[in-house]
Parts: sequence; structure tokens; C-alpha cells
Amino acid sequence: MQISTRDEDYLVDTLQLWRHMHVLNDPFTDPNILKVLHGPRQDIQWLQRDFSIYVVNMFDTGQAMRYLGFQRLSLAYLLKRYLDKDIDKQYQLADWRLRPLPEDLQLYAREDTHYLLYCCDMLTNELIQAGNEQKNLLLETYQQSRQICLMVNGPFY
Repeated sequence: MQISTRDEDYLVDTLQLWRHMHVLNDPFTDPNILKVLHGPRQDIQWLQRDFSIYVVNMFDTGQAMRYLGFQRLSLAYLLKRYLDKDIDKQYQLADWRLRPLPEDLQLYAREDTHYLLYCCDMLTNELIQAGNEQKNLLLETYQQSRQICLMVNGPFY
């Protein structure tokens, strides 16, 4: 699992820390902490199912891109648009069970979340500019993001 702040990137070994993952429920459910994810439907499902972690106050960059009418909705497109950064997706289907995680996989994992807060800032500005009194695109993005968080998935036994 990758977690990024504006200052640090963290890689959490969910296999090794499985019994302790519940401690992340506090920050993940704190409404004062904005969580930024890209296309998080599956992430929300496995966080709930595997760790009983729920997410409150989330901004889905994929939903923002959809409301802004982007021609593509991928993270690669988002990073290219705002940072002129190409990400190598060759590791997307890598064996993430490997331990220790090879350095190239660690770098790939970090890049998955490292730029999301900056992209959220950029998308927020665009949503505000593109909206109007009849259509608040920023509010609609947050409402749709909230709906994703409200999906409930039972534990997997």
C-alpha cells in the first residue's frame, strides 16, 4: 500500500503488517484529513474487505477528470497533463508478493501516489473555473467520491 503526504511517501507492507492494518482506520476515517485516490473503487473494496478500513473525505482524481471531460481518465494521462511525466506501467502486473520488494517496484509504487496531491490541487482549480452557478463541478466530484466511499463490502473469510 502506498501513502503519500506533501512531504513523504510511505510504502506499507500489508502482508507483513496484516494484523496491524486496523490502526490506519483512524486517519482514513478522519474527516479533517483529505484522502486523494485515483479510480479507487477496487481500493475501497479491498481496504474494507481485507482490513476493515473505511475511507471518509476522499477526492477521486478519476471522477474529477470525468467531470472536466478529459479525453482519457488514466493516471498516466493525468501525470502527463500536469507534470509532463511519463510513468512506466510495465510493473503494473508485477508479482507484488515478492519480499523484499525490489527497488524498481518500490519506485514504481511511490510514483503511483507521490503526485496525487499536486494533481488534486490542479484539478480543484480547473473544476472551480469550469463550473458555474448552476453546475458546481467541485461539489459534484466530492459527492461522487463520497458515494464510492459509502460502498460497503463485507469481510472476506
